Amino acid sequence: MRFPTLLLAALALAAPGVAAEAPRAGAMATASAQIYQPISLQRATDLAFGGIIASSAAGRVVLAPDGTRSASGGAVLAASSGVSAATLRVAGEPNTSFTLGLPASVLLQAGGDQVIAEGFTVGAGSTRLDDSGRLEVHLGATLNVAPRQAPGLYAGSFLVTVAYN
Repeated sequence: MRFPTLLLAALALAAPGVAAEAPRAGAMATASAQIYQPISLQRATDLAFGGIIASSAAGRVVLAPDGTRSASGGAVLAASSGVSAATLRVAGEPNTSFTLGLPASVLLQAGGDQVIAEGFTVGAGSTRLDDSGRLEVHLGATLNVAPRQAPGLYAGSFLVTVAYN
């Protein structure tokens, strides 16, 4: 009975490293992606502080997002015609939220003279687009008027950005 023992030994030497195969398991997974339409921002109305009279003292004019304005210090409100908060139209994916990037300040110039608007504020309400993917946003700011500020029509541009949350 040496033959079967030799045969088993020969087979064991002929197949080194062959081990019993381990059982395997698997599962299917799904990949997905939500593609949003680009978000956009358009200016509907500009930010306009209206007529202001400068005195010998520094002053401030606050223009609220609802379009009302008030003055303090040496700034005196003149004609209210032409006063408006900025209105921006946001459009994008329905029922999604967004954030606005507001400037810290903007320089308004008339000739060589300048004033600074700062403290930009967003009107009360939602930062979520409606069922149609639209929303109007209103902005206000504070204008700093120097003592004896030179008369003129002061203007400057500022950038507002929008992004999905």
